[in-house]
Amino acid sequence: MPEAFIVTLSPLVGHAYNFTRPGAGAYDIHANNLFYIVNADSSVSPVYAKSASHSTHISGKGKLAIARETTPTGTLAKRYSYKSCTSARQTSIVSAANAAETYAANAYSYANSNNAATTRYTTWFGAYTTARHSTVVSHFKNIDNNTFSSFTFDCTCTDSGTYAYVYPDK
Repeated sequence: MPEAFIVTLSPLVGHAYNFTRPGAGAYDIHANNLFYIVNADSSVSPVYAKSASHSTHISGKGKLAIARETTPTGTLAKRYSYKSCTSARQTSIVSAANAAETYAANAYSYANSNNAATTRYTTWFGAYTTARHSTVVSHFKNIDNNTFSSFTFDCTCTDSGTYAYVYPDK
């Protein structure tokens, strides 16, 4: 039976590492005080955090997986940016963007793996043709390739009943 884990760490550590399936062995985790931020102009700057010296010991079985947000080239990815959004709205936006990315991935996977006139396909896209299917798959692939965290979310619109808008010149 696998050993149980009781770990109390900063929530930020949990975002960087997956502790649900740690690898076999013992781990001493020490805080790193050097971080990098991506500025509005896409330049990268170092930031040093001040912290007390603490460490945590973990042991168990499984895989220790690191999750880092990167671009296709492997560099740091830009994080969400906001215009006039409250912290509560920012939290909602991150949640919605994560759900949208999952939804887009599932839609692309379904469209790409089904090469026939399913009820789901014909309900949304009409009669099945190879050309139409290719267009649908291409569009869902493009949507799936978006990293919504690179978008700027603008919360300045206060029109009742308005959920989204675009700038026609962009």
